[in-house]
Amino acid sequence: MGLRTFLFLILLVLARQGYSGDIAGAPAIVPPTVLGSFSFLWSNDFFGRGGQSDDYRTQQLGLQIDIASRWNFVFDHSILTASETNPVLPGVKGRLDELNLSLGYDLYQKKSSTNGQGMIVAGAGLRAYGDYGGARIQNSIHRLLNNGVNDSAYVDTDTNMAIFWLKGDYQKLYTLPSGIEGSTSWRTGYWLDATGLVSTGQQWDATLAANVVMSNPSTTLWLGIREDWRENYDLDFVQQATALSESGTSLVLGLGFGPVLFETVQGLDENASYGRLIFTSVKNKDTSLEPPGQDNNAVVLNFLLPDVELELQYKRALSATIQSLGQPRTWLVFGMHYGEPAYTDSLAIYNVIRQFALGVEFEWREQDSNQLLWPYLTLLAGQRSEQLKANAGMLAGETSETVSSMLVEIGTGLRFNLYPRNKWQFLFQIGLTGRYPLESKLVVFDQTQVELLQPDLAATLGFSLNYGF
Repeated sequence: MGLRTFLFLILLVLARQGYSGDIAGAPAIVPPTVLGSFSFLWSNDFFGRGGQSDDYRTQQLGLQIDIASRWNFVFDHSILTASETNPVLPGVKGRLDELNLSLGYDLYQKKSSTNGQGMIVAGAGLRAYGDYGGARIQNSIHRLLNNGVNDSAYVDTDTNMAIFWLKGDYQKLYTLPSGIEGSTSWRTGYWLDATGLVSTGQQWDATLAANVVMSNPSTTLWLGIREDWRENYDLDFVQQATALSESGTSLVLGLGFGPVLFETVQGLDENASYGRLIFTSVKNKDTSLEPPGQDNNAVVLNFLLPDVELELQYKRALSATIQSLGQPRTWLVFGMHYGEPAYTDSLAIYNVIRQFALGVEFEWREQDSNQLLWPYLTLLAGQRSEQLKANAGMLAGETSETVSSMLVEIGTGLRFNLYPRNKWQFLFQIGLTGRYPLESKLVVFDQTQVELLQPDLAATLGFSLNYGF
Protein backbone atom coordinates (compact mmCIF):
# COMPACT_ATOMS: atom_id res chain seq x y z
CA MET A 1 0.00 0.00 0.00
CA GLY A 2 1.47 3.31 -1.10
CA LEU A 3 1.75 6.44 1.02
CA ARG A 4 -1.05 8.23 -0.86
CA THR A 5 -3.43 5.32 -0.35
CA PHE A 6 -2.59 5.17 3.35
CA LEU A 7 -3.16 8.90 3.82
CA PHE A 8 -6.45 8.68 1.96
CA LEU A 9 -7.60 5.90 4.31
CA ILE A 10 -6.78 7.99 7.37
CA LEU A 11 -8.37 11.17 6.05
CA LEU A 12 -11.47 9.28 5.03
CA VAL A 13 -12.19 8.61 8.70
CA LEU A 14 -10.76 11.70 10.35
CA ALA A 15 -12.56 14.12 8.08
CA ARG A 16 -16.03 12.83 8.94
CA GLN A 17 -18.33 13.42 11.83
CA GLY A 18 -18.25 10.80 14.50
CA TYR A 19 -21.57 9.53 15.85
CA SER A 20 -21.44 5.75 16.02
CA GLY A 21 -24.57 4.16 14.65
CA ASP A 22 -24.69 0.45 13.75
CA ILE A 23 -27.72 -1.39 15.11
CA ALA A 24 -26.36 -2.45 18.49
CA GLY A 25 -26.46 -6.23 18.92
CA ALA A 26 -26.88 -7.08 15.22
CA PRO A 27 -24.06 -7.86 12.74
CA ALA A 28 -22.21 -4.98 11.11
CA ILE A 29 -23.69 -3.56 7.93
CA VAL A 30 -20.83 -3.90 5.44
CA PRO A 31 -20.48 -5.80 2.13
CA PRO A 32 -20.70 -9.58 2.75
CA THR A 33 -17.42 -10.30 0.97
CA VAL A 34 -15.51 -7.94 3.28
CA LEU A 35 -15.92 -9.43 6.76
CA GLY A 36 -13.94 -12.53 7.69
CA SER A 37 -14.45 -15.20 10.33
CA PHE A 38 -13.41 -12.73 13.04
CA SER A 39 -13.86 -8.95 13.18
CA PHE A 40 -13.23 -6.20 15.73
CA LEU A 41 -15.22 -2.99 15.23
CA TRP A 42 -14.50 0.42 16.71
CA SER A 43 -16.56 3.59 16.26
CA ASN A 44 -15.54 6.67 18.21
CA ASP A 45 -16.04 10.42 18.02
CA PHE A 46 -12.25 10.68 18.38
CA PHE A 47 -12.35 10.28 14.58
CA GLY A 48 -13.52 13.91 14.41
CA ARG A 49 -16.94 15.42 14.17
CA GLY A 50 -16.48 19.12 13.61
CA GLY A 51 -19.22 19.90 16.15
CA GLN A 52 -19.92 18.97 19.72
CA SER A 53 -18.00 16.01 21.09
CA ASP A 54 -19.17 13.20 23.35
CA ASP A 55 -22.79 13.23 22.24
CA TYR A 56 -25.07 10.27 21.71
CA ARG A 57 -23.37 6.94 20.79
CA THR A 58 -19.94 8.41 21.34
CA GLN A 59 -18.11 5.06 21.28
CA GLN A 60 -19.02 1.55 20.16
CA LEU A 61 -16.75 -1.51 20.51
CA GLY A 62 -17.82 -4.77 18.90
CA LEU A 63 -16.70 -8.32 18.21
CA GLN A 64 -18.08 -10.70 15.57
CA ILE A 65 -16.89 -14.32 15.46
CA ASP A 66 -17.96 -17.34 13.40
CA ILE A 67 -17.99 -19.96 16.15
CA ALA A 68 -19.24 -23.00 14.15
CA SER A 69 -20.81 -23.90 10.83
CA ARG A 70 -23.65 -21.39 10.31
CA TRP A 71 -23.35 -20.07 13.90
CA ASN A 72 -21.91 -16.66 14.79
CA PHE A 73 -21.45 -14.54 17.90
CA VAL A 74 -22.01 -10.77 18.21
CA PHE A 75 -21.02 -8.55 21.14
CA ASP A 76 -20.86 -4.79 21.52
CA HIS A 77 -20.43 -2.18 24.22
CA SER A 78 -21.67 1.36 23.60
CA ILE A 79 -21.18 4.58 25.55
CA LEU A 80 -24.21 6.88 25.24
CA THR A 81 -23.99 10.53 26.29
CA ALA A 82 -26.23 13.56 25.90
CA SER A 83 -24.92 17.09 26.40
CA GLU A 84 -26.89 20.07 27.68
CA THR A 85 -27.79 20.96 24.08
CA ASN A 86 -29.62 17.67 23.47
CA PRO A 87 -33.01 18.13 21.75
CA VAL A 88 -34.98 15.99 24.21
CA LEU A 89 -34.21 17.65 27.56
CA PRO A 90 -32.31 20.89 26.87
CA GLY A 91 -30.07 22.10 29.67
CA VAL A 92 -29.59 18.63 31.17
CA LYS A 93 -26.76 16.22 30.42
CA GLY A 94 -26.41 12.54 31.21
CA ARG A 95 -24.84 9.25 30.24
CA LEU A 96 -25.67 5.55 29.95
CA ASP A 97 -23.86 2.38 28.81
CA GLU A 98 -25.38 -0.29 26.60
CA LEU A 99 -24.29 -3.96 26.33
CA ASN A 100 -25.50 -6.42 23.68
CA LEU A 101 -24.74 -10.12 23.36
CA SER A 102 -26.33 -12.39 20.78
CA LEU A 103 -26.00 -15.60 18.76
CA GLY A 104 -26.88 -15.74 15.08
CA TYR A 105 -27.70 -18.61 12.72
CA ASP A 106 -27.41 -18.57 8.92
CA LEU A 107 -30.86 -19.51 7.66
CA TYR A 108 -29.86 -19.22 4.02
CA GLN A 109 -26.55 -18.96 2.18
CA LYS A 110 -25.85 -18.45 -1.50
CA LYS A 111 -22.21 -18.20 -2.52
CA SER A 112 -21.51 -18.03 -6.23
CA SER A 113 -18.98 -15.88 -8.03
CA THR A 114 -21.10 -15.93 -11.20
CA ASN A 115 -24.64 -15.55 -9.84
CA GLY A 116 -23.95 -13.34 -6.86
CA GLN A 117 -24.07 -14.19 -3.20
CA GLY A 118 -26.47 -13.55 -0.39
CA MET A 119 -27.37 -14.56 3.12
CA ILE A 120 -30.24 -14.44 5.60
CA VAL A 121 -29.22 -14.59 9.27
CA ALA A 122 -31.44 -14.63 12.36
CA GLY A 123 -30.28 -14.02 15.90
CA ALA A 124 -31.36 -13.61 19.52
CA GLY A 125 -29.66 -12.36 22.65
CA LEU A 126 -29.66 -9.97 25.57
CA ARG A 127 -29.45 -6.19 25.91
CA ALA A 128 -28.58 -4.38 29.14
CA TYR A 129 -28.45 -0.72 30.17
CA GLY A 130 -26.60 0.70 33.16
CA ASP A 131 -23.11 1.63 34.33
CA TYR A 132 -20.67 -0.71 32.59
CA GLY A 133 -17.45 1.26 32.90
CA GLY A 134 -18.14 3.66 30.04
CA ALA A 135 -17.28 6.79 32.03
CA ARG A 136 -13.96 5.31 33.16
CA ILE A 137 -13.06 4.21 29.62
CA GLN A 138 -14.03 7.54 28.06
CA ASN A 139 -12.28 9.75 30.59
CA SER A 140 -9.16 7.58 30.74
CA ILE A 141 -8.83 8.01 26.98
CA HIS A 142 -9.39 11.76 27.37
CA ARG A 143 -6.58 11.95 29.92
CA LEU A 144 -4.19 10.14 27.58
CA LEU A 145 -5.09 12.64 24.83
CA ASN A 146 -4.88 15.58 27.26
CA ASN A 147 -8.55 16.41 26.68
CA GLY A 148 -11.08 17.56 29.25
CA VAL A 149 -13.07 14.91 31.10
CA ASN A 150 -16.81 14.40 30.61
CA ASP A 151 -18.49 14.73 34.01
CA SER A 152 -22.00 13.69 32.90
CA ALA A 153 -23.73 11.59 35.54
CA TYR A 154 -25.41 8.28 34.78
CA VAL A 155 -29.19 8.37 34.44
CA ASP A 156 -31.06 5.92 36.66
CA THR A 157 -31.95 3.45 33.89
CA ASP A 158 -30.84 -0.06 34.86
CA THR A 159 -32.68 -2.72 32.90
CA ASN A 160 -32.28 -5.88 30.83
CA MET A 161 -34.26 -7.18 27.86
CA ALA A 162 -34.15 -9.82 25.14
CA ILE A 163 -33.40 -8.88 21.53
CA PHE A 164 -34.26 -10.60 18.25
CA TRP A 165 -32.81 -9.61 14.89
CA LEU A 166 -32.97 -10.58 11.23
CA LYS A 167 -30.46 -9.58 8.57
CA GLY A 168 -30.45 -10.18 4.83
CA ASP A 169 -27.99 -9.04 2.19
CA TYR A 170 -27.23 -9.71 -1.44
CA GLN A 171 -24.20 -8.74 -3.53
CA LYS A 172 -23.70 -9.15 -7.26
CA LEU A 173 -20.38 -8.30 -8.94
CA TYR A 174 -19.52 -8.26 -12.64
CA THR A 175 -16.03 -8.57 -14.10
CA LEU A 176 -15.05 -5.49 -16.11
CA PRO A 177 -14.43 -6.02 -19.83
CA SER A 178 -10.92 -7.31 -20.47
CA GLY A 179 -10.44 -4.72 -23.20
CA ILE A 180 -10.08 -2.01 -20.58
CA GLU A 181 -6.41 -1.77 -19.64
CA GLY A 182 -5.71 -2.84 -16.06
CA SER A 183 -9.33 -3.90 -15.48
CA THR A 184 -8.97 -7.68 -15.44
CA SER A 185 -8.63 -7.86 -11.64
CA TRP A 186 -11.49 -5.44 -10.90
CA ARG A 187 -15.15 -6.26 -10.53
CA THR A 188 -18.09 -3.90 -10.01
CA GLY A 189 -21.72 -4.35 -9.04
CA TYR A 190 -24.19 -3.68 -6.25
CA TRP A 191 -24.88 -4.68 -2.66
CA LEU A 192 -28.23 -4.50 -0.85
CA ASP A 193 -28.81 -4.90 2.89
CA ALA A 194 -31.84 -4.98 5.18
CA THR A 195 -31.47 -5.41 8.95
CA GLY A 196 -34.09 -5.25 11.68
CA LEU A 197 -34.08 -5.70 15.47
CA VAL A 198 -36.82 -5.78 18.10
CA SER A 199 -36.56 -6.07 21.88
CA THR A 200 -38.88 -7.19 24.65
CA GLY A 201 -38.61 -3.58 25.83
CA GLN A 202 -40.60 -2.69 22.68
CA GLN A 203 -37.62 -0.97 21.04
CA TRP A 204 -37.12 -1.59 17.36
CA ASP A 205 -34.42 -0.72 14.84
CA ALA A 206 -34.27 -1.07 11.07
CA THR A 207 -31.80 -0.25 8.33
CA LEU A 208 -32.10 -0.39 4.53
CA ALA A 209 -28.97 0.18 2.43
CA ALA A 210 -28.20 0.18 -1.30
CA ASN A 211 -24.61 0.52 -2.52
CA VAL A 212 -22.44 0.41 -5.59
CA VAL A 213 -19.35 -1.78 -5.03
CA MET A 214 -15.97 -2.07 -6.76
CA SER A 215 -13.38 -4.62 -5.70
CA ASN A 216 -10.19 -6.44 -6.60
CA PRO A 217 -8.45 -9.21 -4.61
CA SER A 218 -7.10 -6.78 -1.99
CA THR A 219 -9.34 -3.67 -2.10
CA THR A 220 -13.08 -3.01 -1.80
CA LEU A 221 -14.80 0.36 -2.27
CA TRP A 222 -18.51 0.95 -1.65
CA LEU A 223 -20.68 4.05 -2.06
CA GLY A 224 -24.40 4.23 -1.38
CA ILE A 225 -27.41 5.47 0.54
CA ARG A 226 -28.84 4.22 3.82
CA GLU A 227 -32.07 4.77 5.77
CA ASP A 228 -32.22 4.15 9.55
CA TRP A 229 -35.16 3.95 11.97
CA ARG A 230 -34.97 3.91 15.78
CA GLU A 231 -38.29 3.73 17.65
CA ASN A 232 -39.57 3.49 21.27
CA TYR A 233 -36.29 4.41 22.97
CA ASP A 234 -38.19 6.25 25.70
CA LEU A 235 -36.69 4.91 28.94
CA ASP A 236 -34.65 8.12 29.40
CA PHE A 237 -33.58 11.24 27.55
CA VAL A 238 -30.11 9.85 26.75
CA GLN A 239 -31.62 6.95 24.78
CA GLN A 240 -34.16 9.25 23.14
CA ALA A 241 -31.49 11.72 21.99
CA THR A 242 -29.27 8.91 20.70
CA ALA A 243 -32.15 7.36 18.73
CA LEU A 244 -32.97 10.72 17.15
CA SER A 245 -29.35 11.23 16.12
CA GLU A 246 -29.18 7.82 14.44
CA SER A 247 -32.46 8.03 12.50
CA GLY A 248 -32.78 9.31 8.96
CA THR A 249 -31.16 9.15 5.55
CA SER A 250 -27.38 8.94 5.16
CA LEU A 251 -24.73 8.71 2.49
CA VAL A 252 -22.22 5.89 2.90
CA LEU A 253 -18.59 5.72 1.77
CA GLY A 254 -16.41 2.75 2.67
CA LEU A 255 -12.98 1.43 1.77
CA GLY A 256 -11.39 -1.88 2.71
CA PHE A 257 -7.76 -2.79 2.20
CA GLY A 258 -6.60 -6.19 3.40
CA PRO A 259 -7.66 -6.59 7.05
CA VAL A 260 -8.50 -2.90 7.61
CA LEU A 261 -11.85 -1.30 6.74
CA PHE A 262 -12.87 2.35 6.99
CA GLU A 263 -16.41 3.61 6.65
CA THR A 264 -18.10 6.97 7.06
CA VAL A 265 -21.87 7.46 7.17
CA GLN A 266 -22.92 11.10 6.75
CA GLY A 267 -26.49 11.99 7.69
CA LEU A 268 -28.17 14.32 5.23
CA ASP A 269 -29.64 16.25 8.17
CA GLU A 270 -26.19 16.31 9.88
CA ASN A 271 -27.62 14.55 12.92
CA ALA A 272 -26.72 10.94 12.14
CA SER A 273 -23.14 10.52 11.08
CA TYR A 274 -20.24 8.43 12.26
CA GLY A 275 -16.84 7.04 11.38
CA ARG A 276 -16.00 3.37 11.81
CA LEU A 277 -12.80 1.35 11.83
CA ILE A 278 -12.88 -2.44 11.47
CA PHE A 279 -10.11 -5.02 11.69
CA THR A 280 -11.13 -8.30 10.10
CA SER A 281 -9.57 -11.64 9.20
CA VAL A 282 -8.97 -12.26 5.50
CA LYS A 283 -7.87 -15.88 5.74
CA ASN A 284 -11.22 -17.33 4.71
CA LYS A 285 -11.60 -15.25 1.55
CA ASP A 286 -8.06 -14.69 0.24
CA THR A 287 -6.80 -17.92 -1.31
CA SER A 288 -3.54 -16.27 -2.38
CA LEU A 289 -2.23 -16.09 1.19
CA GLU A 290 0.91 -18.12 1.78
CA PRO A 291 1.55 -20.09 4.99
CA PRO A 292 3.22 -17.75 7.50
CA GLY A 293 6.98 -17.70 7.71
CA GLN A 294 9.15 -17.67 10.80
CA ASP A 295 8.06 -14.58 12.77
CA ASN A 296 10.92 -14.21 15.23
CA ASN A 297 10.02 -10.68 16.37
CA ALA A 298 6.80 -8.93 17.35
CA VAL A 299 5.67 -5.46 18.40
CA VAL A 300 2.43 -5.43 20.42
CA LEU A 301 0.08 -2.59 21.40
CA ASN A 302 -2.46 -3.47 24.10
CA PHE A 303 -5.33 -1.47 25.61
CA LEU A 304 -6.30 -2.44 29.16
CA LEU A 305 -9.90 -1.61 30.18
CA PRO A 306 -11.89 -0.11 31.86
CA ASP A 307 -9.13 1.99 33.50
CA VAL A 308 -7.34 2.56 30.22
CA GLU A 309 -3.65 1.77 30.22
CA LEU A 310 -1.52 1.51 27.09
CA GLU A 311 0.95 -1.37 26.99
CA LEU A 312 3.74 -1.55 24.42
CA GLN A 313 5.61 -4.86 24.15
CA TYR A 314 8.57 -6.11 22.20
CA LYS A 315 8.81 -9.89 21.86
CA ARG A 316 11.64 -12.11 20.65
CA ALA A 317 11.06 -15.80 19.88
CA LEU A 318 13.07 -18.32 21.91
CA SER A 319 14.16 -21.74 20.75
CA ALA A 320 13.36 -23.39 24.07
CA THR A 321 10.07 -25.28 24.50
CA ILE A 322 8.50 -26.99 27.52
CA GLN A 323 7.41 -30.56 26.93
CA SER A 324 5.10 -30.67 29.96
CA LEU A 325 3.09 -27.70 28.65
CA GLY A 326 2.54 -29.26 25.24
CA GLN A 327 5.58 -27.70 23.56
CA PRO A 328 4.16 -24.19 23.13
CA ARG A 329 6.02 -21.54 21.20
CA THR A 330 8.02 -19.43 23.67
CA TRP A 331 8.79 -15.70 23.57
CA LEU A 332 10.92 -13.35 25.64
CA VAL A 333 8.75 -10.29 26.42
CA PHE A 334 9.61 -6.73 27.45
CA GLY A 335 6.63 -4.48 28.22
CA MET A 336 5.96 -0.85 29.22
CA HIS A 337 2.66 0.54 30.60
CA TYR A 338 1.36 4.09 30.78
CA GLY A 339 -2.03 5.42 31.86
CA GLU A 340 -3.82 8.30 33.57
CA PRO A 341 -7.17 6.84 34.68
CA ALA A 342 -9.53 8.62 37.05
CA TYR A 343 -8.98 7.70 40.69
CA THR A 344 -12.13 5.86 41.92
CA ASP A 345 -15.16 7.97 40.93
CA SER A 346 -13.47 11.35 41.26
CA LEU A 347 -13.02 12.97 37.87
CA ALA A 348 -10.93 15.70 39.48
CA ILE A 349 -8.19 13.27 40.55
CA TYR A 350 -6.33 10.85 38.34
CA ASN A 351 -3.60 8.29 38.82
CA VAL A 352 -0.41 8.51 36.74
CA ILE A 353 0.77 4.94 36.12
CA ARG A 354 4.11 3.72 34.78
CA GLN A 355 5.23 0.12 34.61
CA PHE A 356 8.16 -1.86 33.19
CA ALA A 357 8.18 -5.66 33.13
CA LEU A 358 10.12 -8.58 31.66
CA GLY A 359 9.05 -12.19 31.26
CA VAL A 360 8.02 -15.01 28.97
CA GLU A 361 5.00 -15.86 26.86
CA PHE A 362 3.69 -19.21 25.66
CA GLU A 363 1.37 -19.63 22.70
CA TRP A 364 -0.10 -22.92 21.51
CA ARG A 365 0.15 -22.44 17.78
CA GLU A 366 1.10 -24.47 14.74
CA GLN A 367 3.91 -22.39 13.25
CA ASP A 368 3.65 -23.35 9.57
CA SER A 369 -0.11 -23.28 9.10
CA ASN A 370 -2.70 -20.55 8.53
CA GLN A 371 -4.28 -21.20 11.94
CA LEU A 372 -6.98 -18.61 12.66
CA LEU A 373 -6.79 -18.50 16.48
CA TRP A 374 -4.84 -19.95 19.40
CA PRO A 375 -4.48 -19.37 23.17
CA TYR A 376 -1.59 -17.59 24.88
CA LEU A 377 -0.25 -17.17 28.42
CA THR A 378 2.08 -14.34 29.50
CA LEU A 379 4.08 -14.30 32.77
CA LEU A 380 5.85 -11.04 33.66
CA ALA A 381 7.63 -9.46 36.61
CA GLY A 382 8.71 -5.85 36.97
CA GLN A 383 8.27 -2.46 38.64
CA ARG A 384 5.11 -0.33 38.85
CA SER A 385 4.77 3.27 40.04
CA GLU A 386 1.66 5.34 40.76
CA GLN A 387 1.07 9.00 41.65
CA LEU A 388 -2.13 10.94 42.27
CA LYS A 389 -2.69 14.29 40.57
CA ALA A 390 -5.58 16.76 40.65
CA ASN A 391 -6.65 18.54 37.47
CA ALA A 392 -9.70 20.44 38.73
CA GLY A 393 -11.23 22.05 41.80
CA MET A 394 -9.45 23.47 44.81
CA LEU A 395 -6.65 20.89 44.49
CA ALA A 396 -5.85 21.59 40.84
CA GLY A 397 -2.13 21.08 40.28
CA GLU A 398 -1.56 19.22 43.55
CA THR A 399 0.28 15.87 43.46
CA SER A 400 1.02 13.08 45.88
CA GLU A 401 4.38 11.43 46.26
CA THR A 402 5.26 8.76 43.70
CA VAL A 403 5.23 5.24 45.14
CA SER A 404 6.42 2.04 43.49
CA SER A 405 6.55 -1.68 44.03
CA MET A 406 7.73 -4.85 42.37
CA LEU A 407 4.84 -6.74 40.77
CA VAL A 408 3.89 -9.90 38.93
CA GLU A 409 1.54 -9.87 35.95
CA ILE A 410 -0.32 -12.73 34.29
CA GLY A 411 -2.13 -12.40 30.98
CA THR A 412 -4.16 -14.96 29.05
CA GLY A 413 -6.59 -15.00 26.16
CA LEU A 414 -6.99 -15.74 22.47
CA ARG A 415 -4.97 -14.44 19.53
CA PHE A 416 -6.49 -14.12 16.03
CA ASN A 417 -4.41 -14.11 12.85
CA LEU A 418 -6.05 -11.40 10.73
CA TYR A 419 -3.52 -11.14 7.90
CA PRO A 420 -0.97 -13.96 7.53
CA ARG A 421 1.87 -13.21 5.11
CA ASN A 422 5.15 -14.95 4.42
CA LYS A 423 7.34 -12.22 5.94
CA TRP A 424 4.94 -10.67 8.44
CA GLN A 425 1.57 -11.15 10.14
CA PHE A 426 -1.05 -8.85 11.67
CA LEU A 427 -2.75 -10.26 14.78
CA PHE A 428 -5.53 -9.25 17.18
CA GLN A 429 -5.81 -10.46 20.75
CA ILE A 430 -8.45 -10.39 23.47
CA GLY A 431 -8.02 -11.57 27.02
CA LEU A 432 -7.59 -10.78 30.70
CA THR A 433 -4.60 -9.34 32.56
CA GLY A 434 -4.11 -9.66 36.30
CA ARG A 435 -1.59 -7.51 38.20
CA TYR A 436 -0.38 -8.10 41.74
CA PRO A 437 2.00 -5.52 43.25
CA LEU A 438 4.03 -7.17 46.00
CA GLU A 439 3.20 -4.36 48.42
CA SER A 440 0.59 -1.62 48.55
CA LYS A 441 1.59 1.82 49.84
CA LEU A 442 -0.14 4.74 51.55
CA VAL A 443 0.14 8.32 50.31
CA VAL A 444 -1.32 11.50 51.78
CA PHE A 445 -3.54 13.46 49.40
CA ASP A 446 -5.96 16.22 50.40
CA GLN A 447 -5.10 15.51 54.04
CA THR A 448 -6.32 11.92 53.61
CA GLN A 449 -4.38 8.67 53.52
CA VAL A 450 -4.94 6.83 50.22
CA GLU A 451 -3.77 3.30 49.40
CA LEU A 452 -2.18 2.82 45.97
CA LEU A 453 -0.67 -0.16 44.13
CA GLN A 454 -3.68 -2.41 44.58
CA PRO A 455 -4.15 -5.78 42.80
CA ASP A 456 -6.25 -5.43 39.67
CA LEU A 457 -7.87 -7.40 36.84
CA ALA A 458 -8.40 -5.81 33.43
CA ALA A 459 -9.77 -6.77 30.03
CA THR A 460 -7.21 -6.61 27.22
CA LEU A 461 -7.64 -5.69 23.57
CA GLY A 462 -4.51 -5.57 21.44
CA PHE A 463 -2.78 -5.72 18.08
CA SER A 464 0.47 -7.40 17.18
CA LEU A 465 2.76 -7.00 14.18
CA ASN A 466 4.90 -10.13 13.85
CA TYR A 467 7.82 -10.17 11.45
CA GLY A 468 10.74 -12.39 10.53
CA PHE A 469 13.12 -10.00 8.81
